[in-house]
Amino acid sequence: MSFERCSRKAISILLTLIVIIGCGDLARHACAQAQKAHRTQKMQKADEYHRPDPQHPGKPQIPSANRYRTNIVFLEQADSLYRPLRADEEMQVVKGNVRFRQAGLWMYCDSAYYYPDRNSLDAFSNVKMQQGDTLFVYADQLDYDGSVRFARLRCGPTRSQVLLENRDVKLNTDSLDYDLATDLGWYQNGGKLEDKQNILTSVYGNYSPSTKNAEFYNSVVLRSKDNKFEMITDTLYYNTDTHIARIETLTEIRSDNDTIFTTKGLYNTETGIAELLARSTIMHRDSLNRVTTMVGDSIVYDPETRITRAYTFRDPAKIPTPMVITDTARKAILIGGFGIYNDSTREAMATEYPLMMEFSRPDTIYLRADTIRTWLVNRAVPDRQRTDSIPVTLIDSITGDSIITLQPRIVIDSITKEFHLARAYPRARFFRRDMQGIADTIMFTEYDSILNMTRLPIVWSDERQIKGDTITVHFNDSTADWARLPHKGLMMEEVEEDFYNQLSADRMMLYLDGDGLRRLEGEGSVMTIFLPMEKDSTYSRFVYAESSYMDVDLTNGQLDRLKMWPEVSGTVTPVGDVKNSQKLLPKAEWFGYLRPRREWYGERLHWADDLGEIPDELERYFSGN
Repeated sequence: MSFERCSRKAISILLTLIVIIGCGDLARHACAQAQKAHRTQKMQKADEYHRPDPQHPGKPQIPSANRYRTNIVFLEQADSLYRPLRADEEMQVVKGNVRFRQAGLWMYCDSAYYYPDRNSLDAFSNVKMQQGDTLFVYADQLDYDGSVRFARLRCGPTRSQVLLENRDVKLNTDSLDYDLATDLGWYQNGGKLEDKQNILTSVYGNYSPSTKNAEFYNSVVLRSKDNKFEMITDTLYYNTDTHIARIETLTEIRSDNDTIFTTKGLYNTETGIAELLARSTIMHRDSLNRVTTMVGDSIVYDPETRITRAYTFRDPAKIPTPMVITDTARKAILIGGFGIYNDSTREAMATEYPLMMEFSRPDTIYLRADTIRTWLVNRAVPDRQRTDSIPVTLIDSITGDSIITLQPRIVIDSITKEFHLARAYPRARFFRRDMQGIADTIMFTEYDSILNMTRLPIVWSDERQIKGDTITVHFNDSTADWARLPHKGLMMEEVEEDFYNQLSADRMMLYLDGDGLRRLEGEGSVMTIFLPMEKDSTYSRFVYAESSYMDVDLTNGQLDRLKMWPEVSGTVTPVGDVKNSQKLLPKAEWFGYLRPRREWYGERLHWADDLGEIPDELERYFSGN
C-alpha cells in the first residue's frame, strides 16, 4: 500500500471517530490540521521528482536598498518567481521579461537562476547586457558573478553568435569572457572584430571598450572595408579609435600596388602611412607589373604622396645596414644610409655614402658620390621597319602628259620607351673592370649608354689616364667603345718609371675596343710626347712634337701609324739626356693614387670601403681645384 493511500485511510478513520463522539469545533480544527499535514507531505514527496511550475504568477518585491551599489546584483523584474527548497543556499528561478541590475550594468533574459547569497546568476535565452548607452552584449547564455564582476557569454538557439557592440565597434564570436572590473572581453576559439574602417579576424582576441585597445593572436587577418589592403600576421595590437595597428611579429601587408614585409612598426589603416621600425621591405608594382623594392632598417611610407623614406639605424646598440632600392626592370640598385623613393614618378635619391650599381650590361657600372639621384625619361626609339607607297608624278618625255604612279618607300615606326638616368654628385667616382673615373659630377643615361663627367674629370683605362674639362664615355653591350673630350684634353700613358706617352689638344677623340685604345684623334694646339719602342722592346728616344692636328692608330696598344699636320715642329732626344723639366707637358700630372680600386665595392649588396668614405687624397683634389 502506498504512503498516500495509508495517509488518506488514517484521516478518514480519524474523522469518523470525531463525528461519532460529537466533538463539534474540536473536530473541525483537527480535520484542518490533518489536511494541512497531508498537503505538506504530498509537496515534499513531489519535489523529489520534479520542479512544479508556480500555480500563480508572482512579481519580486523590490527592497528599499541603494540600487546603485556596485557590489550587489539586484533582481529588478520578472513575470514569475519560484524558490525551490534548497538546504545549501538561496536560489530563485525567474521567467519572463527578466531584468537584473548591478549599479550601471543591466542584464536582460527570458529566464534565469538567481543566487542572491553569492551575488551571481545564470541567464538563458535572448540575453542582453547593457552598460550606459555605448556598450551592448547579446548572447544565448550568460553566467555572471557579481562579486568579481565577471561574465561568461555563449551562443545557442536564440543567438548563433555572441555579439558585443561598442558604438561603431562590433565583436562576434562563439563564446566571450568579459571582465567588467578591468573592462576587457576576450575570445579563444575564433572571432571577428569590426569597426567603421576595418575587419579583423583571429583565433584569440581581446577588446577593451574603455581604452579601445584590442589584441589578436594566431592567424590574424586585418582587411580594410574598402578593400585597399590586407594585413596577415600572427600577433597584432590595434586601436579602434585611432585605427592604428602595432606590429610586433613578421607581417605582410598587401595592397593593389604595394606589398610590405616587416616585423615591427605602426600602420595607420585610415591614412595608410606606415612607420616600420625594424629591417623591412616594400615592393612597389607599376601597371606593367614591374617591381621596385626598398629595404631599410626603418622606413616611413606614405601612400597618398607615394613617397617612401628609408633609414639606417642610428641607435648605437643596433648594427646599421644600408638601405637598398632595387629597380628590377631597369636592373639598377641604389644603396645608402638614407634613401627616398617616389613611386608615382619612379624617382630615387640616396645619401650618406651612397652606391649605385647598374647591371643591365655584362660588366656592372658602380657609382659613388655624396648624393645619387635616379629617375626615368621617355624617348622615342625605332620599333620596326615597314614599306608603303607614295604617289609620284612623272612626265612623259614624248607626249608631255603627266602620269601619277605609286613608288615604294621605307618607313621606320617608333615607339616611346622609358629609360633610366642617374646623377652622382659631388665628388663622384665610377668603376668598371675595363675603366674607372672620378669627377665632381657624373651623369649616366641609359637610352644612349653615355657617361658624362663634368668638373675635374679623370678616366683611367689600362695604363692610360685621360683628363679634361668634360669627358663623355660611350658604352656598348660589353665595354666602352669611345670617349670624347670637347674642351682641353690631356692623355697620359705610363711607359716605364717616370716616363709617359702624352697628348694634349683643344679637342680629343678616343676609340676603344676590347684590347684597349685603337685610335686617337687630336685637334687644335696639339702637343705630344712619346717614346717609340725599339725592335728589342726598349725605349731609347724621347720625341716631342707640336702641330694643329694628329691621328694615331694602335694595335694591341702598340703604335701603328702617327700622322700630324699641316705643320709639325719638335725635337728628338736620347732618353738618357732628358731633363726632369722636359718629361711632362704643361699641366700634365699622373693621378694614379686617386684611381678607384675594385676592393672599394666588394660584393654587390655590401659596403667594403669603410662605408664609402671619401679618401683624403680625393678630398684634397676636389677642394684644391
